[in-house]
Amino acid sequence: MAGSAYASRVVITRYKCEAHDSSFNAIVMHARLLAGFGIGALFMLSGGCTLRRMESSATRTAHVPVAGATVVVLDVGAGYLRVQGASSATEVLVTGTAHAATAAALNEIQIDTRRMGDTIFVSSAIPPSRNQPGAAAALDLMVQLPSSLALDVTDSTGESTFRNVGAMRLRHGDGGLDVDSVGGKLDITDGGGDMIVANVRGDVHIMDGGGSIYLSNIAGSVTIPQDGSGEIQLSNIGGDVTVGSKASGEVAAREVGGNLVVRANGNGSIEYRDVKGHVSVPAARYH
Repeated sequence: MAGSAYASRVVITRYKCEAHDSSFNAIVMHARLLAGFGIGALFMLSGGCTLRRMESSATRTAHVPVAGATVVVLDVGAGYLRVQGASSATEVLVTGTAHAATAAALNEIQIDTRRMGDTIFVSSAIPPSRNQPGAAAALDLMVQLPSSLALDVTDSTGESTFRNVGAMRLRHGDGGLDVDSVGGKLDITDGGGDMIVANVRGDVHIMDGGGSIYLSNIAGSVTIPQDGSGEIQLSNIGGDVTVGSKASGEVAAREVGGNLVVRANGNGSIEYRDVKGHVSVPAARYH
């Protein structure tokens, strides 16, 4: 194109690339071609991960003695959440890494704690998104606490893991959920993402928006009044299994100590074996 003038500029930005439980640094190259008719951008990046800009990050720490406490209330926003219980713990210890696009936004990210009677409150203060892709503020948290304490958790977005905890009520937004070893009843309201739950000593109650559900080694009964898309797999359930309204996806149950009831299922199959109680399902291919 004779007579046309072009200028080019390459901007290199460092990101954190997150995939499942691992992370690594990634380089994104923005090649800008400036011409009279607009600006083009070329992105070279790795697939299968979420990119987060890494201009500013910092550690956050908080701890609260637990003498006389029976309940911990967690209210956390965007970011990964890891909760680990231990019988020898004598405090609630919260450590985290804050991420933000600017130092000013980073300063707004904090961990707040307080105590009211027998209840310990832990919350994350995160500034709202500025609608900048890849630059939203987040706080990745690791919470260590006595395994005897009950938990009341609100977690907006991000993958969450719970290990060796007491009875728990969980309201979880988008992202994967992994729960192992719960000392009592488990009550989950989940927005989306796959869910793995194992080794629960009490009943399990789940309200699920979407994603697959895998449950194993549940001492009590399992109740899923409403479930969106995705399969449900259950194994080694001590009590009854009750599935209410299910949009789509397979239901597979084995080694159920009580009754198996599926009230309504969309376009997925229902498979079961080794059910000790009675079975009531709308349709079944194998049993």
